[in-house]
Amino acid sequence: MKILFVVNPASGNTSNNKAVLRVHEMAVQKGFDFKFLYTRGRNDDEAIRHQISEYKPDRVIAGGGDGTVQLVARNLIRTETLMGILPLGSANGLATALGFPQNPVRAVDAVIEATHFIRIDLLKFNGQHLCIHLGDIGVNALMVKKYDAENRKGMIGYAKHLLSSIKESPLRSYTIKTPEGTYEKEGYMLAFANAHKYGTGVHISEGEVWDGKFEICNVPRIALDEVIKAGLTIVNVFIDKNMFSDVITCTSAEISISGEMDFQIDGEYMGAVDSLKVEIIPAAVKLLIP
Repeated sequence: MKILFVVNPASGNTSNNKAVLRVHEMAVQKGFDFKFLYTRGRNDDEAIRHQISEYKPDRVIAGGGDGTVQLVARNLIRTETLMGILPLGSANGLATALGFPQNPVRAVDAVIEATHFIRIDLLKFNGQHLCIHLGDIGVNALMVKKYDAENRKGMIGYAKHLLSSIKESPLRSYTIKTPEGTYEKEGYMLAFANAHKYGTGVHISEGEVWDGKFEICNVPRIALDEVIKAGLTIVNVFIDKNMFSDVITCTSAEISISGEMDFQIDGEYMGAVDSLKVEIIPAAVKLLIP
């Protein structure tokens, strides 16, 4: 067996050394061949495709957060190569939603020893941007923007910008057109969920990554005391049960917004938008399940 590990050295706020060391140990124990490819933030897609073509791995493991998982996934769409997840980011949203081990050593063991897989869906925004876990517009996206601008790592970097992002996010109106109907909504945030949880375990829908559908979750109100408890992508405690109760399930959607809103996909800030097109790519990638 040949395994390509695609690792983001900047993910999370702790060292990846334990995971890397465990890979070497497991290779000796199990007798498999492996390579590490460290992302650099430029030309990463080309580097991954080159390694897949030349090295011909049996499985490609994404070591990092959701952004790294998405990077690997988009280079494996409609292929037979197995993808695995090694959660090394700050929140690890998809891995959390699927119940994967979060301890680096246990995660290495699990992804190497895994023998079963599922075919997971992806989302596509505006015909070009792929999403493996969650995208959203509004409060959380503004928080991601501020977090990126400060270039800090870990949950503390997010938490610093929580209250200011709430105060700076205006109430917006949306028109949401789906194959099932047209909906008029207003709120401070829309989440587009392939999976059903944020990285801290905050539950937002009943959807699954293999069901051929996605959920649009509207947040019509945010009270400061509730958000301090819920923390959106920050803290997984005492979330208001009605916060993500306004949900539409669909296979595609066109959203018109009354004004520009900040937009993020899988933890990456994408800019401000006043409209979006979203569609599902069903059964796009073969994901190993520990």
